[in-house]
Amino acid sequence: MKSTTRFTRGLRGAALALLVAGLGAWTATGAHFGWTQTSAVQMQRDEITGIDYPVRRAAFIAGVEVPLLATLTAAVLVGATFIPRRAFATTRLSQSSQ
Repeated sequence: MKSTTRFTRGLRGAALALLVAGLGAWTATGAHFGWTQTSAVQMQRDEITGIDYPVRRAAFIAGVEVPLLATLTAAVLVGATFIPRRAFATTRLSQSSQ
């Protein structure tokens, strides 16, 4: 019974860690509510003419799918802890009685 409790706690801990990591990555990169972006546009000003022009730079900005996927995966892991482990228990009992 202790291994089941340990397994349940492990899955729930992994789910919590995954959820915190997903939300942390999304927040750390800018909490963008659109899709993930791999570049960002930055406006620069020409010193001579004074005209602003866009310059694209490489950047990773996590989109809204990152925390959504982390939440969905964490929910699946927590849901897996509620699946009964009867098949394993009955197999183990029948093996010990033989």
